[in-house]
Amino acid sequence: MRLSQLAGCVVVGICPLLFLPELPTPLAVQVIIGGAILIAFYRWGPARYLALTMLFFAWGVLSARQVLWPMQVLPGGNRQVEIKLTAVEGETTYQGNILRFNGQRLWPAPGVTLYGNALPGLPCAGQRWKMTVRLRPIHSQLNEGGFDGQRFALAQHRSLTGRFTSAEASDPTCSYRARYLASLERTLDAFPWQSVILGLGMGERLVVPGDIKRLMQETGTSHLMAISGLHITLGAILGGLVVRGLQFFFPCRWIGWRMPLLVGLACALFYAWLTGMQPPALRTCVALSCVVGLRLSAKRWSSWQIWLCCIGAILFADPLAVLSDSLWLSIFAVATLIFWYQLVPLQLHAWRWPWREVLALGHLQLGLMFLLLPIQILLFHGISLTSWAANLIAVPLVTFAVVPAILLAMLLHLSGPSGLK
Repeated sequence: MRLSQLAGCVVVGICPLLFLPELPTPLAVQVIIGGAILIAFYRWGPARYLALTMLFFAWGVLSARQVLWPMQVLPGGNRQVEIKLTAVEGETTYQGNILRFNGQRLWPAPGVTLYGNALPGLPCAGQRWKMTVRLRPIHSQLNEGGFDGQRFALAQHRSLTGRFTSAEASDPTCSYRARYLASLERTLDAFPWQSVILGLGMGERLVVPGDIKRLMQETGTSHLMAISGLHITLGAILGGLVVRGLQFFFPCRWIGWRMPLLVGLACALFYAWLTGMQPPALRTCVALSCVVGLRLSAKRWSSWQIWLCCIGAILFADPLAVLSDSLWLSIFAVATLIFWYQLVPLQLHAWRWPWREVLALGHLQLGLMFLLLPIQILLFHGISLTSWAANLIAVPLVTFAVVPAILLAMLLHLSGPSGLK
């Protein structure tokens, strides 16, 4: 069986989580697994594909049940928990993971959103707190054409919300990322565009003023503030290019194509960790790891096979990512690029710089604008008429000038005395 066919079984098996009104019972999951094992013994060709699809469906259901388990067991009266903070959003809202519940260790640690009260001192990501909390399942309003907050929270593995009545820090040490972010904020405090720099470099969109957020939403450029494929892949490319340049000074026996590839992947993983390893960044790292693995296999893979293998790897690693709108936007955007350049290839040999680059960017944006219209209308119930022109200018400017400059400044800050404190 080809790897792309296996990835197709993963996608077909996990996608039903989008449409199921309720999850199958544990007994039904056992029956599905047993049926898949029996079907696998048939010599009929498609039987193994059906068996694998059933097994991946069971895997997705079990993963979903694991995320929903805290919603069914943990809510109630006052509970004694130990929580590790993962994000501080303002003065009274915190994201965290429940490490212990009434003295018992929980693994994997369920995510929780705490709101309403302010923690004493200076809370930051990485701290551990012993709290008395009242938990309840995540919920939201579901209006026609509105944002489904519950679905978004489940895709982020945050199935609980709550309020705390008492809190005591058991480990006040901040994480390395939180300390580095605080150092960056102190350094950038005098700059008027501090919030935008932190948003582009670290993904801190909460500090971006509302008028700038609104402008980016209206022009269709808000995706530039998310630490996802653009930033992580750019970090990988820059890391690989640095190693490739250093190979110029190496002996011939040390020069090869594998080392830049692996170092680029390591740079991508480090940058994703530095920016908080948010789900979009984590999915990008999984996809990049898949691409690097396919490249190292020394086989020839088509663009569609790589695309399908990346989707399969992401959904296998995190089945609930199927609930994420950003994942589907990324999937359709990459498919659009592959389809557009195969359907309407652009011949620019007769043009010279800079018109060649301008026409290439216009051709790219035109394809994305028209082919992504259905998914934009389905998810957002509208389109931005200015997005084509705005992205035509903003994407190359941010990708090739602003973000590399910010990454270089962050690297220099990290190696300087301020970043080492």
